[in-house]
This record gives sequence, C-alpha cells and structure tokens, in this order.
Amino acid sequence: MALAFPVLPPTLDGIGDHTAQLALALAEHARVRVWTAQPEWTPIPGVEVAQAFGLASRRDVGGLVSVAEADPPDWVLVQFNQFSWGRWGLNPFLPLAVRALRRRCPGVRVAWVAHEDFVPPTSWRFAVMRRWQRPQFRALGRAADLVVFAVEAWAERYGPWFPAARVACLPVPSNVPRLATDPARARRRAGLAPDAFVLGMFGTAGPSRPLGPVREAVGAIVARDSRAVVAYVGPDGATVRAALADAAPVIDAGPLPAAEVSAWLSAMDLVLTPFADGVSARRGSFVAGLQHGLASVTTLGPHTDGFLARAAGAAFAAVPTADGRGFARAALALHDDGPRRRAMGAQAGALYARHFDVRKTARQLVAEMAACPCR
Repeated sequence: MALAFPVLPPTLDGIGDHTAQLALALAEHARVRVWTAQPEWTPIPGVEVAQAFGLASRRDVGGLVSVAEADPPDWVLVQFNQFSWGRWGLNPFLPLAVRALRRRCPGVRVAWVAHEDFVPPTSWRFAVMRRWQRPQFRALGRAADLVVFAVEAWAERYGPWFPAARVACLPVPSNVPRLATDPARARRRAGLAPDAFVLGMFGTAGPSRPLGPVREAVGAIVARDSRAVVAYVGPDGATVRAALADAAPVIDAGPLPAAEVSAWLSAMDLVLTPFADGVSARRGSFVAGLQHGLASVTTLGPHTDGFLARAAGAAFAAVPTADGRGFARAALALHDDGPRRRAMGAQAGALYARHFDVRKTARQLVAEMAACPCR
C-alpha cells in the first residue's frame, strides 16, 4: 500500500501529520510506503518513504505513475486538499496522473481521501477558483475505486457523484500526539499563572471559525473571573488578538510542532471551538480537545455528524451555529462548574477512543478496501 501527499513532518501541515500517523498505523496490517514531494522528512518507523514526485511544475505529479510502475502496490491512497497540490487549488494534472496510473498499472487500486471539497462562492476570488476546483474534485473521485470522506454530510451529498466507487466515511484522528504532561508543569512552561482560568483556542482563525461567539464567551467569563486568560495556538495570532483585544489578555503561542501543541492543550481549562457550518469529524482543533480530555464548547450545524450530535451535552457543550449568546452562556456555565468540566473531559476522552483513534481508523480503512468490489 502506498500513501501519496506532498508534505510530511517536520513541515507543519495537518494532512501531512495525518499521512504519517495513518501510515504508521497501517504498517501493522501491510507493507506501507509513503510517496511525497519533500526531499527530507521525519522517519516513520516501519514505513518506506520516498520523494516520488514534485510540485515545482504541476505536471511533476506525473512522478506518481513512474514510481507505481517501478514497484506496483496493491493500493494507492491519495490524500487530498485542493491547495496542497497546486497554487490556487489548481492542478489538472493530478486526476490525469491518477487515471494514467490505473491504466498503466491495472492491478493497482486507488483510494481517494477528500479532506476538503472546494471553496464556496463567497467572494469573486473564490467564485473563480471554484470553477476549476469543483470539476477537479469530481474528476479525482471518478478515478478512484474507494472514495473516503471525513464528514457524513459530504458522503451523502457527493457520494452520488461517484456511482462506480465505494464511498466510505471515516473520522480524522487528531494530528497531535497526547503526551503525559502535568497541567501545572505545562502552565509553568507556558508562563501561565498557576491559578489562571485558561480559555483555549487551537488552529486557524479563518471564515469557517467565527470569532464573534468566542468574544462573547470570553467577555462573559472575564467579567466574572479576573484570572481568565486566552491561550491561542496557531498561525493567526494577529487576527485572534485583534478580535479579543478588549475582552481578555491573549497569550499567543504561534504555530507549533505537534508535541508542543499537546503541552499547551494540557494547560487549558476550557476549549472554545465554534464553526460556521457546525462541528464535524474533520475538525482537528476540536478533535484534539477531545483527545486531551478537555471540556469544550462548539456549534452544531449542517456539517455536524450524527454521532457528534448525539454526544453533545455529555462529551462537549454545543449550541446552534447562529446562537452567539447561547455559546457564551454554555461557556460561562462550564466555567462555573468544575465537576461538570471534569466529567465532560472524561466523556470527551472516551468519545475520542471510540471514534477517532488512528489504529481504529486504519482497521476501518483496511476493511473498506477489502470490501471494495473490482471494477
């Protein structure tokens, strides 16, 4: 089996991290290779890694075909995010390479894992990008034997686009390793006061992550607790600081390697993760909070998976996407109730173990491959 994605650790990239972790877990079931565009990478125990293609020119993805011909695997798993394979999310040569691989290596089967779909037409720039991203998305799915989505709503919406493929839905595990870090020690390392109430934020702060509900929640908690601070881990510190400037002190840790992210998560009391389209099984910032046994507040919307909707209230607090005041009330209630936060954190960890553990994901993926009919 071979996994293909342009980058791997130590490059800071969530799907690159996922590729490395999934490869490691799949190595318990089969011989596993990873094909990347990077010249150097962090070794993955038991996994063969090779720089098999390039992206200096979009045509260079054709290297996937050559490396597959040299030593054909039984499956090639293509990890997909539009912007990872080409500037502006454009690489028409990727679906052509996948089709050529299938034609020239008829014994090789293709799994395509869609971590994103295509940009919404919310601006003229996105409207232009969508004109090529949508057909590119469709072309890749139609070239695959197995199409894997992380979100149930996507499997329902896009599954009919790919009638010749088997369609599966698998949650995306956290790309952060959970390290056994004592919270008090984590706070000392982060420069946080021992008695601070730490409101955590992790990940990007783009249009899909509205900061209005966070601002309301932070303001409500700070009005009651002068010890409250916000700890942010991610690449958009300037945006977060500007949005919360009058609400609370913001400690900006910046983008960090996965192991350091785990230490910061261990220092947090409550995680705030609203999403414009609702929380789903592909939202790594939310999933990392579950993994670390943290209470969190999020939102329910059209992309929320059924198993997550059923867990709301026990493993995490959640309100509808448009209910900013409800988000603040839920956060304040958890601030005020330490025993409930701890119970919720325990439920969060159990939810992660049931649905997101990467070894379970690997077993499910192997089972989906075995059940995939031949074309």
